[in-house]
Amino acid sequence: GANHQGWHADGDHQKGSSDAGWELNGWQSRLANAYALCLFIPMIDLNDTAGFTQFWPASHRHRDLMGFGKVAEITNAVWDGKCPAGSFVWYDYRLFHRGMPNQSTETIRPVVQILFKKNWYVERANYGVESVIPS
Repeated sequence: GANHQGWHADGDHQKGSSDAGWELNGWQSRLANAYALCLFIPMIDLNDTAGFTQFWPASHRHRDLMGFGKVAEITNAVWDGKCPAGSFVWYDYRLFHRGMPNQSTETIRPVVQILFKKNWYVERANYGVESVIPS
């Protein structure tokens, strides 16, 4: 088993980029384009026992939401990524999410994550600096 993770985003808003602000249509006119997308593929069924990833939809639009994950929980503004093995979830690298508890004592939760990114972005925080695919 494992406890739940804290709310986090795998990537931050880039320096000098704009977020959506709090205007009604700010996400259409102000939000900087995604620089990285993550493809998340579970190798086992994700459910209440094995655990799953909980996502906060649209949280990538605002850079100042760190620390407000509890609000997402209380207002039920979350999406539980309970899904069968081999399915997938795409998400913007700036999206807030967290791993929920693995309540099993015998099951590990293997997932494949593939990062699609713009050429200029170098991922250093989450996966190391060496590619598993030769260039």
